[in-house]
Amino acid sequence: MTDEAKTGGKNVVIAMDGSEHSKYAFKWFVDNCRKEDDHVYIVHAVETNEMFTSQQFSSPYSFDPDVLASILKKEKERVTQELQQYAALLTESGVNGTVKSVHTTIPGEGIVKCAAELDAAIIVTGCRGLGKIRRTLIGSTSDYILHHAHVPVVICRHPH
Repeated sequence: MTDEAKTGGKNVVIAMDGSEHSKYAFKWFVDNCRKEDDHVYIVHAVETNEMFTSQQFSSPYSFDPDVLASILKKEKERVTQELQQYAALLTESGVNGTVKSVHTTIPGEGIVKCAAELDAAIIVTGCRGLGKIRRTLIGSTSDYILHHAHVPVVICRHPH
């Protein structure tokens, strides 16, 4: 469904990474907050390595271009398969929505930027439940979204 065909509901971004935590966040939204005229955007942030996104890079190692091309092709196929699964999830749940992927070096940043571009009213995301030390050292996508989004953020913690 295009934006022009929407009936006036809010745009909702649900961050999905294929984990059980993100699937729980989607189900939680559908069961607790969803309105019939909402338009849900399932956004999958594909984490890209800065080294491979720049035009030139220097490395003390050499890369076989065919091996690198094969790795990138397999990754593209994996992402395409995930996006198809998200589309099926929307259909199975009877949710009006669109699946999008964003390529970014920082997943939280990609989600926040996409939500702003889509004029989202809310962002829903899962939470892996990292401890304070791990979250401090490696960061947390949900933490980034919470602190950088300009719209309300719902972080759904999967029950253990």
